[in-house]
Amino acid sequence: MKKILYQCMVLIGVLLLMTSCWDQELLKESKLIYGAGFDYENENEIRSTFAVRNLGIPVSQGGVYSNRVISIAGTSPRAVRIEMDRIISKQVTSSKNQLLLLGEEVATQNIDYMFDILYRDPKSALDARVGVVEGRAEDMFKLDHVGDTLVTEFISNLIKGAENKTETPRMTIEKTFRYSHDQGQDYALPYISFNDEVGAPEIDGLALFHHSNYTGVSIPSFDATLLLLMDNSKSKKANIVENIGEKHEDGFLTETVTINIRNSKSDTTYSFENQKLIKAVVNLEVRGNIEEYPQNNLFTEKQVHDIADELSTRLTKRANDILHTLQEANCDFLGIGRDINAYHHKAWDGKQWDNDYPNIDLQANVDVKIAETGIIK
Repeated sequence: MKKILYQCMVLIGVLLLMTSCWDQELLKESKLIYGAGFDYENENEIRSTFAVRNLGIPVSQGGVYSNRVISIAGTSPRAVRIEMDRIISKQVTSSKNQLLLLGEEVATQNIDYMFDILYRDPKSALDARVGVVEGRAEDMFKLDHVGDTLVTEFISNLIKGAENKTETPRMTIEKTFRYSHDQGQDYALPYISFNDEVGAPEIDGLALFHHSNYTGVSIPSFDATLLLLMDNSKSKKANIVENIGEKHEDGFLTETVTINIRNSKSDTTYSFENQKLIKAVVNLEVRGNIEEYPQNNLFTEKQVHDIADELSTRLTKRANDILHTLQEANCDFLGIGRDINAYHHKAWDGKQWDNDYPNIDLQANVDVKIAETGIIK
């Protein structure tokens, strides 16, 4: 009994000596940033654009959310944020930020300069999506609405939809920072342009990066899925549309086939000479269902095999063209350098990798298997 009493007294004494803190940030006392963009103003200034949410009357009570778009030029992102606090009645916080857009000119420079303010703030939303805008990011935020949807939500959902369809990798602020400083691994961000025909932004492919700089080279959307499959990055859904048949070159629009990828597997094999990488071959195997094949019926198993063989040949050529584009941009998207560093360390030379990567023999082989052809034969 005395022992238990003694232990309780010690425990109470320890609890009294322990320090604690209480930190809170009330939404009613804050203005929330839901989207941000960076552009160059001139040689000495950048322009930061923020979409600040006006909460007003709650939607449940018949209110409507709206954004106040604020665009300020300054010598650094932090200087702009300080200036922004001077012109907004409440404290500004980026804890709910959903989207970060980089103007094309800004992205070609070292984007770490723009991201520094985000990495150092413990309240930053590091899971916000990141994209590169054709032209200026400021112009996207000036749209305010796309139909009935706020532009920040529209572009955020546009990117997330492309992620689910294996058309763009899931790139957040945190992941972009990590890959920018990972030797032997580059990345790509969704490339966003404005579609004049429909009057709305669209995902227009992938912007290829080398370290922290946009290379100025992009992969079109119809090739992005194949690139992500080679990276073993298949998401919930993946479709590939390929021209097939002899008449397509003569202008027959129906000479196509669309396959829905059920599963895929990619594996890279390496060849070395004198402890130096000379060749890398990306072997991609995909298994899918035919979702569209308008030019003919599929009566026999041989027809299905012939389609699979032709798709394998055509997708192998497309995959090799994609790899050639990656090497031209010096973008090690597939993380070949990281593989060499991890599993073949004697052949790894980090100081020379930027010079070696564009010159290695990089090839792809794609093998297509057709599982189903739909309910119509």
